[in-house]
Formats: sequence, C-alpha cells, structure tokens
Amino acid sequence: MTHVLEPELAVRLAGLTLRAKRTVDGLLAGMHRSPHRGASAIFKEHRGYRPGDDPRLIDWRAYARSDRYTIKHFEHETQLRGTLALDISPSMHWGSTDVSKIDYAATLLAALAYVLTRQGDAVSLITFDEAIRDRLPARSGPAHLDYLMRILAQPSPSSGVTMLHSSLDKLIEHAGRMGLVVIASDLLDLSEGALDPVARIQARGHETVVLHVMDPAELELPYEQPMRFEGVEGEPHVEVDPQGIRRRYREAIDAFVESCQRRVVAAGARYMLARTDAPPEHILLKLLRGG
Repeated sequence: MTHVLEPELAVRLAGLTLRAKRTVDGLLAGMHRSPHRGASAIFKEHRGYRPGDDPRLIDWRAYARSDRYTIKHFEHETQLRGTLALDISPSMHWGSTDVSKIDYAATLLAALAYVLTRQGDAVSLITFDEAIRDRLPARSGPAHLDYLMRILAQPSPSSGVTMLHSSLDKLIEHAGRMGLVVIASDLLDLSEGALDPVARIQARGHETVVLHVMDPAELELPYEQPMRFEGVEGEPHVEVDPQGIRRRYREAIDAFVESCQRRVVAAGARYMLARTDAPPEHILLKLLRGG
C-alpha cells in the first residue's frame, strides 16, 4: 500500500527534523560523549579456559604471568529503553513567538530520540491531554525513528484539557520497568495531586525527567497595554491591565514554578525548566549530563 504524505505534514516533519538535527549537532559540539549507552559487551572477570571456549578470548598476558589459560568473561549490557511523553493539550499550542510550546517540546523529544536511536537504544512515545492519544511501542532503528518523528510533527488532535494525574498513571503502564522517562509539559493542571504519579514512575526503577515547557511571556507578562486574555481549555476570558497586575502575576507564576519543581524533586525525579527562548541544545545537553 502506498502512503501519501500530506503536504502540511511534510512541511511540519521537515521543520521538526531540521530543528532536531540542529539541536543534536549543537549538543554533540558541546559534549564529549553521552552518559547513556546502548547494548554492548563489558568486561566482568577472568575464568579458566574450558573446551569449546573461543580461543580468541584467551588472555595471553594473564597466561604469561600464571602459565594457565584464562579467558575474559563479558556481560552484555541491556539496551536502554527511553519513554518520551508529550503533552498535546490546547495550552501547549500557544506561543508568544512563531515557536509554540508544543513545537519546542517536540523538538526536544525528537532530538533526544535521535541521540538514543544513534546509540542503539529503544525509544517509545506517547502523547496525552486528559487521556493517552498516541501510543508508539519501544523500538529502535531508522524506520521506527521516522515514524516517531511523524507523530511528533503531527500528533492526534486534542480538544481536551490537561489532566496530568490520569495520563501519567497510564504512562506507568506503557513505560514498563527500568528505563528513562522524559515528560514534556507546561504542567498547567492545578488540581491537587496532579504530579503524584511521578513518584510511582520513579518507584518502578525509571530515571524520570520532567521538562517544564514555558513561554517567556507566561513567566514575565511583558505586555504594556490593556489586553483581553482568552482561555484555551474552557476558562472564561479576562480583561486586564498588565501593568497593574504584573508584580502579583509574577509572584503567582514564580510560586507555581517553584511548586512544580518541589513536587517533582520530592518524588525523586529531575525537574528542568525549559523556556522556549532557550537554545534547545542547551536543554538537551543539561538533560544528558544530569545537570
């Protein structure tokens, strides 16, 4: 069957692929090696040679010292499983520039998928709003990466709201055990316990990273003239004079960001604020270096 790539999707995919490649190029220029590795063989110990063992594994230096045949015994490292989770709720589609939060988050996750696939690791993807929308199982290889990029470039439509608790609970089932889980979201769910599942993800043995994707205008409210703000997830509109509320707004948004960071860290996971005006390779480099 021939699959036709719609022109709009082709443009979005090309743009995402280019941004991801630039991010990876910038990343590799700023680091010597990745802290993660794919499947490989690592030396464990020496043991005595037995009939049937591969003679190429004989340690001749050890033989010269002991006059006994010994071989190097290797163990194979297991392949890292990376689970990438993208928030596609309506609030993620907003941006004060031509780069929306979802575009920026997709670039980060696409670049990370590039890095993991390059190392031979398996990568899975989910997208979510109030429920799981797209679900791609963990695989490796160029064809899988291409399919994953297509979903990131044009995820399923969302008409729902951000519901972190239920979606992240479903993520636990998808991620399995012992891997890397990266969640990219603006975390705009103010319900109590919204981030509780992060602790349960950690408890399954995952290294969990929460990328808190925020637009600088959300953090700073830089506008000078009275404005009308429209709710994107069912909230009523408000008309305000930004100059009159800027100080209180910034105090409130700072408290929100601090609360998100505190809850994620308390769960044992890593929190990273990802402003959409920051070069993506800086965020990815910090993520991979554990900073």
